Amino acid sequence: MTIAVSILDNQIRKISETNTLLDMLLEFEKTLEDLDIYAYKHWELGEVLEGPTMSRHFVTVKLLYDYKEMPDPSGAKRLMEKDCLVKYQKDTLISPKKVKTFDDVEADIRTDGSVRHKAKTTSKPVWVIEVKMPRRYVDEFNSDVVEADADNYVDTESMNAEQQVDTEQQLTGGRV
Repeated sequence: MTIAVSILDNQIRKISETNTLLDMLLEFEKTLEDLDIYAYKHWELGEVLEGPTMSRHFVTVKLLYDYKEMPDPSGAKRLMEKDCLVKYQKDTLISPKKVKTFDDVEADIRTDGSVRHKAKTTSKPVWVIEVKMPRRYVDEFNSDVVEADADNYVDTESMNAEQQVDTEQQLTGGRV
């Protein structure tokens, strides 16, 4: 599979439009930081290629690295010790050349006879690292708040306080 630069642009746009995905990505990055993954060579150079993609038990993020800057597999080993699944894959990144001369442009002739000019492309080898992280590392879950339905939350701490007051009133015969 080859990767076009437009895929990267679309992913950045998608993440920045959705606060939930951005929060999830920040939690993912925080987990990498807490596990000291950035202490290993080249791990800090990764760019988000795809994700975060949510599944029932995992959050998946694909990171893009230059071929010469492959992240140290010891970092992947540390992630695997924390039940993460890590997969390395070689790929090719296709990006447009910067147009400086007419040699950097291709001319396409359409069926109606018009000419369309577009920049030539360059391709370079890259590494794509897919990290599937268990959701327990990235889900912000507070045990005091339990989801009742899609829009409503129940605060169990205040419920416990109300039950305690009711119990005390029953024991004291309604006198407080």
